Amino acid sequence: MNYTIQLLKEKQASLVEQLRQEKSSVSETLLQKKNIDKAIAWLEDIEKHHLEHPKNYKWVQLPEMQSGYSSFRIMNDGETDAREHWIEFKPPFDVTASDFLLIKKPE
Repeated sequence: MNYTIQLLKEKQASLVEQLRQEKSSVSETLLQKKNIDKAIAWLEDIEKHHLEHPKNYKWVQLPEMQSGYSSFRIMNDGETDAREHWIEFKPPFDVTASDFLLIKKPE
């Protein structure tokens, strides 16, 4: 992964140099740089979290529940139906219907 990130960073630096020297179409070069910036950010995040091959994961979009604006709660049910024993996971942001979850598939 480091090799790929390094290659993209070299291309990114080349695009910045092209912009400085006005050797190319500014709008096309900016678009390429923006796409490379995004790819680098994704790859660095994948590396940071030690994610495996994409086939090992599934993206799940949370459903729109037709209940007005509300957020989802993530609970550890402790394998019991007794809600008083459930423990809520509190992420640092609201989880809403427009969000996606990345789920690792069971092996």
